[in-house]
Amino acid sequence: MLLYRHTTACRLLCAPCRDQYTRSVYQGILPNTGAANISTVGKEQYLALIQEDLTVTMDTSTTEKTFIKFGKGSVTVSISTAQIPTEIGKIDFKVLDAPTPFLLCLADMDRLKVYFNNTIDELV
Repeated sequence: MLLYRHTTACRLLCAPCRDQYTRSVYQGILPNTGAANISTVGKEQYLALIQEDLTVTMDTSTTEKTFIKFGKGSVTVSISTAQIPTEIGKIDFKVLDAPTPFLLCLADMDRLKVYFNNTIDELV
């Protein structure tokens, strides 16, 4: 499973989210170096991942338990939770009905004892 795929700034800034984070291509997990305390993923990227790994499941009993706000945007309510096994450990991602990639939060990086080295674009 791809944990982190290097993407250029142009790709992130120029590609419309609705085309980039669809169910057709799993884009990997990106470190979220902002102040987020919850790892999140859009439903479409979750669906792209389960095409590659059928063992991943969604827990819908956690529906509407987590509220997430990106920047100055509106609050988004999670629709479920997906526990994703990775090379660095299991990560619980709140699944959103929004066009977002897998975003690994700082709190989970701390829990798993990894950090993002932005000078070489790697998780250490």
